[in-house]
Amino acid sequence: MKHLLIIFLTLALNTVSAHSDKHVNLGDRATELKEEGKSRDIHPSLVEIRKMHPEFLLHKRDKTLRQGVRTRRNSLKECVNCHSSSKNGEYIPVNAPDQFCSTCHQKVGTSLDCFSCHRTTPKEEL
Repeated sequence: MKHLLIIFLTLALNTVSAHSDKHVNLGDRATELKEEGKSRDIHPSLVEIRKMHPEFLLHKRDKTLRQGVRTRRNSLKECVNCHSSSKNGEYIPVNAPDQFCSTCHQKVGTSLDCFSCHRTTPKEEL
């Protein structure tokens, strides 16, 4: 029973630390919006986004694939456009080490299988 409690506490603490506000890299556009105080316009509740994003992504995936609902605001493409970073005129994939998506996923030990199909960088040129 002690082992189960230790495992549970370890997972709980890792989840809490993964949702801290200290991402290594928020992405170029997300950083601009945060500095301008406009990030709440995109994500009204950051706490809810951090806790529930897997469920939101699955829900949106189902609406997109099964019902054909495609909105710019709620697309994975827009997440990547906002949270990607660039260096020397080239985009860095959001799932690269120390980038936006990978920082939390590394902390909690989960895989990023979204990007086996989806783009990791914006399509637009810099």
